[in-house]
Amino acid sequence: MSKTLARIPRFSRYRYRLKALCSLLVIGSTISTISCADEPTKEGAWITQRDEASGTNVLTMEMTLHPKEEPRPSLKHRFIPDEFDLVEGNAAIFYLKAMGFLEQNAARDMLSEAYKKAAKLANEKETDVGNVPPYTWLDMAPKDLPIEQVKQHLMLTSFQPRDLAEATRRRSYSANRNLRDEENPIGVLLPDIQTMRELARTQSIRCKLAIAEGRIDDAIAILGQQFAMAKHLGTDEFLVSNLVGCAVAGIAWGDALFLVQHPETPNLYWSFAALPNPLVDMRLSMSYERQFLYHQVKMLREVDETPRNAGYWSDFIDRIFPQLKTLGMEGLPTDPELQRPAFVALIAAAYPGAKQFLLQEVGMDRAKVDSFPTAQVVFLAVRRFYDLAADDLLKWNLIPMAQANSNPLFRKSDERLREWSAKIGLVSAPVNMLLPALTQVKNAQQRNQMTIAMLQTVESIRQYGAANEGKLPVNLESLTLPAPVDPFTGKSVAYELIGDHAVLTGTRLPGLQYRLVLRFAKATK
Repeated sequence: MSKTLARIPRFSRYRYRLKALCSLLVIGSTISTISCADEPTKEGAWITQRDEASGTNVLTMEMTLHPKEEPRPSLKHRFIPDEFDLVEGNAAIFYLKAMGFLEQNAARDMLSEAYKKAAKLANEKETDVGNVPPYTWLDMAPKDLPIEQVKQHLMLTSFQPRDLAEATRRRSYSANRNLRDEENPIGVLLPDIQTMRELARTQSIRCKLAIAEGRIDDAIAILGQQFAMAKHLGTDEFLVSNLVGCAVAGIAWGDALFLVQHPETPNLYWSFAALPNPLVDMRLSMSYERQFLYHQVKMLREVDETPRNAGYWSDFIDRIFPQLKTLGMEGLPTDPELQRPAFVALIAAAYPGAKQFLLQEVGMDRAKVDSFPTAQVVFLAVRRFYDLAADDLLKWNLIPMAQANSNPLFRKSDERLREWSAKIGLVSAPVNMLLPALTQVKNAQQRNQMTIAMLQTVESIRQYGAANEGKLPVNLESLTLPAPVDPFTGKSVAYELIGDHAVLTGTRLPGLQYRLVLRFAKATK
């Protein structure tokens, strides 16, 4: 994820960013690129192999573990302070300070210059910017870091740790976007969220350096700051912010895999158990998504079953057309003089499908529908279809993911959406533009929970090894500390003992699957 995120431009359109980030998060969140070769390839600590039968890229990390009992007290190490220890205040202020927006212009300029030099070096070498420092450090194991170079680079952001520690202690996060009052929410710029991704990448380098130098308490603290940032971003109104939160959690997961292999790292089973579930909440942004069309195309709020004359609807078309154009309507002439007539023609073409939908799916009275002007039928169908589709997609967030995945209605929801879209044509355009990514967003959220479950399972295995002479368990039912649940299945993460090693396998997601190969280090005399 690290290098790929570095290449994402500063998108100026919210919805474009959402679709781009969804696509990125579905592909993977740990390594920069995923090979499609049949033969395994290695990048950093990850081995990637393509499963052609399923079209899945399987990412495997081989881990050497050290047995470790749970600490006393069990919650000695907390990634995020508990509710009692959190203090009132807005974490966003401290993130802005850590990004250098408030008082570190000189440092920001030097950092920008460092990244420009990296881009120039990549250009000279005719390679991707992700293949030169500091980006290459993001995929390196801590033991492989060029320590002095890394330290010199981190000096440019030496002001960050204090502000990030303060942000972690804050109960709330608010960018004060006032989305409800925004005239054009789809065009809102999010430079702060773009920069928080940069902040997360710097934190990853900082965490790996701490591991390499054996500063385990520092590494735990930095990891906690990453998890706190992901949690805070989950409370923002924009799904784009939530998805960046998922990406930050994905970066933290990669760092945590290195941390739990260090021989001095305490058992962090209860530390992972204490993280919020879900870490990236998304409830607020999902509620905004359900109403997003009406915030962007405010004229749709007027559409109902109240009889209105043709003059009203002619004026309505004039008023709604500029708002609909903000969604990026395709197929209109470039000549502004011809656009309104073309729009009217599109409305007329949409009438048969709109009428069919209101009669068959909404169940409206035929005589009533026949009495409506063409524009009223079309825009009423747009509104009703959007409401039905949004509810049909979002309702599954109200139950555990494992239950949704096992339900045939959930599995067919996308198919039903496509079927109705084909029947009603242009009426479905706002739905097809705004809603289909929501299932992918939910997968990104739950993938974070799955990876945390995998980490927690590793820690339970380390505890088992400490109590059983460094042996791996035959199965997860043998564990003293219970194996957590994979949210996609409602069961423990898949586990298999094979000779001297064991394999933890995460649920296969669209295009991606994680495997952790576990071995205990040989005891030294």
